[in-house]
Amino acid sequence: MIQPDPSFSIHLALPRRSWHLPLDDRLRAFSKRFCPTWLLYPFLALWCMAFILLIRQQYYVGNIGVISCDAAVWADWPPDTCGIDGFACLDQLEEGTYRCLGGCQGVPLGNPRWVGGVSVDGIPLVIGGNDSIYRADSWVCPSAIHAGLVSPTLGGVITVKPLPFIWGHSDFTSSKAHGIQSVGFEPKYPGAYRLVSAPLNGNLDLHPIISTVNALCLAIVTLFLRPSPPILFSILVVLGWFQLTLISDPASFPPDWGWVAGGIPLVLLTAYWAYRVAFQRTLTAFRDLPLDTTIWQGAGYWIGLESSTIFAKLPISRLGYGGLSADGVIALVLILIVVLIVVLIQAWQMRRYGLLQYYLIRYLPLAPILLILAFIPGYTLRIHHYLYCLAAIPVLSLPNRVSLFGQAFILGLFLDGVGRWGWASILQQTTSLIGDANTGTYVPFPLNTSTITDISWEPITQNLTEMGYTGVAVMVDDILRAIVNSSSE
Repeated sequence: MIQPDPSFSIHLALPRRSWHLPLDDRLRAFSKRFCPTWLLYPFLALWCMAFILLIRQQYYVGNIGVISCDAAVWADWPPDTCGIDGFACLDQLEEGTYRCLGGCQGVPLGNPRWVGGVSVDGIPLVIGGNDSIYRADSWVCPSAIHAGLVSPTLGGVITVKPLPFIWGHSDFTSSKAHGIQSVGFEPKYPGAYRLVSAPLNGNLDLHPIISTVNALCLAIVTLFLRPSPPILFSILVVLGWFQLTLISDPASFPPDWGWVAGGIPLVLLTAYWAYRVAFQRTLTAFRDLPLDTTIWQGAGYWIGLESSTIFAKLPISRLGYGGLSADGVIALVLILIVVLIVVLIQAWQMRRYGLLQYYLIRYLPLAPILLILAFIPGYTLRIHHYLYCLAAIPVLSLPNRVSLFGQAFILGLFLDGVGRWGWASILQQTTSLIGDANTGTYVPFPLNTSTITDISWEPITQNLTEMGYTGVAVMVDDILRAIVNSSSE
């Protein structure tokens, strides 16, 4: 069997004496003497118990409801949701205490949104705050970070105190505080609120703590207890699935246990295929190199699992169904360069082992298939990152450190994809990908006879009527003021 290159060792040479310390040999001797095989199972049991207790503390201690990072007092988007003068959202404008998790500082708007005459995109929606008053459609948790009431990393608890409706507030002044830039808005807005701190009572976000505990336990298992390749891979899959669906990127708060349990069978089936295709060869080759396995595999694994947090600020989330900014283009180019380097290294190694032709024959037919799918009308080819992972696993099966790091990263990224979003289709309707973005619907054209108090527009034509347009909604200062069912004014 092909073996990887020699591992870490320390060599110290002096004029009359030298020392050579092969670290992996010493680790193997230590684990053989002090860490017998049976010790793995009680350690896994204690690890599992600690994980359960931490999950209980995270979600089921206390009665304060957890809200998402983009939750607002007024969920008024599309902008006509709150009805005339905002009265439809009046019931939402009430005092309440909420718990914010960490990481909300890096959750941006996915599409441009107008705040007065300013188009806001790529940042959390926080309006006002320089005088501690926020517009009602501001996201609560980023606003609390902006106000310095919760930690960007560990979250916290805040109380929302609304201002009297319909008086609201005006002159929402923009400012930058605690890493968040708020947006200004001068006109009067009927909904507004203040934020005040509330007792924590143990309601901090334990995501960093749980991730640290799991990373340390995995390192101990890999470095000292040294399970066989099948057991180590099983630990990686099971740990990764529960880490993703419960802590790193859960689909809901608290977690939906039906979703968590329902996704396990197909993930385990896919994992079995991945082990037979790639992981078995690489993990077996590194069986006697625990330090390499711990460092290279551990680094790739946790970067993949925490990719939603680590790569949250990369401006490429709309890749495939929207334009990229200049920063997005730069980020994409850098990613492609890294991928190209990995591909060249693996291709060279495959050529050495006589495997290059084997993989080329199996991968080249994918190109025309993807080309055909890309031209289906009304649909967008959406290659989700779990699909990239499935395609990359077979070529990361070599006994080298690139494969050891890469396959662990790919495993974490794969679990992140299916654990958060499920098995999304490679083809999706283009309209479903737009979300709440501007779809280019009809906007009436004002006539020259319009004045400050009277507005007239071109009549709605028969063609527009057949398309479903029956009237015009009039927005003034981001509030719906009138719905006119007549055709011109």
